[in-house]
Amino acid sequence: MKYFIVLFIFLQVTLKSFAAFDFNSNCRNAYEDIVSLKFKAAKTKLDSEKKVNPGNDISVFLENYIDFFTLIIGEDQNDYTSLQKNKDLRLRQLEKGDSQSPWFLYSQAEVNLQWAFVHVKFGEYLSAVGEINKAYKLLEDNQHKHPGFLPNMKSMGLLHAIIGTVPDNYKWAVNIMGIEGTISQGVKELNIVVAQSQTNSEYNYLLTESLFLLSFVELNLSKDKDNIEKLYTILKYLPGYNPLLTFAKASIAIKTSRNNDAISFLEKRPESAEEYSFYYLDLLTGEAKLNRLDMDADVYIKKYIDNFKGKSYVKTAYQKLGWFSLLVGDYDGYRKNMGLVLSKGNDIADEDKQAQKEAENGEAPNLKLLKARLLFDGGYYLQAMTMLVKDGNAKDFTTEKDQLEFTYRLGRIYHSWGKPNDAIPYYEMTIEKGAKSTYYFAANASLNLGLIYEVKKDFKKARKYFELCPSFKNKEYRNSIGQKAKAGLNRIEGK
Repeated sequence: MKYFIVLFIFLQVTLKSFAAFDFNSNCRNAYEDIVSLKFKAAKTKLDSEKKVNPGNDISVFLENYIDFFTLIIGEDQNDYTSLQKNKDLRLRQLEKGDSQSPWFLYSQAEVNLQWAFVHVKFGEYLSAVGEINKAYKLLEDNQHKHPGFLPNMKSMGLLHAIIGTVPDNYKWAVNIMGIEGTISQGVKELNIVVAQSQTNSEYNYLLTESLFLLSFVELNLSKDKDNIEKLYTILKYLPGYNPLLTFAKASIAIKTSRNNDAISFLEKRPESAEEYSFYYLDLLTGEAKLNRLDMDADVYIKKYIDNFKGKSYVKTAYQKLGWFSLLVGDYDGYRKNMGLVLSKGNDIADEDKQAQKEAENGEAPNLKLLKARLLFDGGYYLQAMTMLVKDGNAKDFTTEKDQLEFTYRLGRIYHSWGKPNDAIPYYEMTIEKGAKSTYYFAANASLNLGLIYEVKKDFKKARKYFELCPSFKNKEYRNSIGQKAKAGLNRIEGK
């Protein structure tokens, strides 16, 4: 009897130890493979871990990372259909783990959060709302139980930043769920994660993921130029190659008028059969080259179209091919590509909405304005200005759209060129003439006036122009302009 009691106790202790979260060196290496998009290598390590430590639930957690990146980057409907079943299976397994571990609640939260983003990508918004609610509550509970657990702060930081941009007309839904957060709070938390992952060897594996998330927040939500500059410096001098950080670094370079740097980063990335294909980097390369008016821009855009199996940015890609056709004088090519804009991809992203609207209007862009826009997007301000005021003049622009874009583009060039006072009258003129227009020029002019007055610390005027943004009738870029205006109001609240 004593023997059986001892054996029973031994088995209970052993089984409990097997149902654990052991983020050992093998799992850490697998995670680093995953965030480098080397899924085959990661799966080999995880299969080995399952044989050696069959009760280590970190393997289950990391397998979800692979599904997450596969679906977010590849956007293949067939993969989505086959991988959906894994979510509930993994959550049931993770719920059996060691409840005393900081990984217990965190792993469940992360699986919910990752699938929320996947469901948004595939248009399952109701599912995403429920998963975000679950993730937030699990993370909040885990924060109270394990306040020093840095991965928790990474995910909370992202959620706080995203919640901070929810439009007022949807705030009721967030309030019902009891979720709170601001962009500044999220940025602060993500910066803490980046700093600690650089100095604390226990958490240095988090650096790639936290830098990637911080880049997303800073570029799309925060828009703090000083923070973006600091982040760019870190990314630029980070040793080694990582596709996610190359995306972040190139995106920041394009947004901060370093188009040549972006092309260099993208062209120097190594081709590897071990790496999951990230075709959006080809589209980004093509767009950056188009900004420089390079004659091989179409090669990269076509590579995206020919290989990407999802629907996001497909309309954008065909629109950019159409623009390239105009640059080389191929008007039939433009019409053909704009016809494909109408029949391919989806129009969920703002860029795709804009492409769809141009295709529906059937109006080819004015060539001078198009070249000026592309040069502006690349940060080639002198060439862009020359295109408008030396090589052309206001008489070249006869339609309502072209006249609006002419004043808007001059404002944007002066603003980004570091001459905001020269930009103000052109932005005001665009708002005055385009207040009732369905084009995005007046709405974005209002947003940029808000940003100018925010920098000047004239918060009354900044608030006026941020609040004005949703009142325009634009369909193009409506979501992103509204989100950025909301972020601006969030930043100046109480000032």
